[in-house]
Amino acid sequence: MATSKDASAEAKKAKGKRTWKLLGTGSALVAGVVVARMLDAAWATATGHKPPTRPENPDIGGREALLWAAVSGMAIGVAKTYATRRAAQYWVKSTGEVPPGMLDEGKPGSKRQLKRQAS
Repeated sequence: MATSKDASAEAKKAKGKRTWKLLGTGSALVAGVVVARMLDAAWATATGHKPPTRPENPDIGGREALLWAAVSGMAIGVAKTYATRRAAQYWVKSTGEVPPGMLDEGKPGSKRQLKRQAS
């Protein structure tokens, strides 16, 4: 039978998971949108026309489609990863714990390594 302490700990753990999900996902989403807008502006400045919205369209040149896919995919991926890592570092600094679901439980010392990186 669960005690009130256990119930309180579970509620706190669930709240932490929800909060981390909002923080981690929100920061990645904002970073992705910002970088996508910056890429659109940079592409328009560099080429003189809007970036391809559907690179798979046969009316768009192959080189242009592949270049856009590579540049935008890489830039957005890097921005999302960076934003999520910064959010995780903020989480560790604020709570003293690694964000929920972030630890590789099978690897010894992974919690210590993430805390050291956040400092």
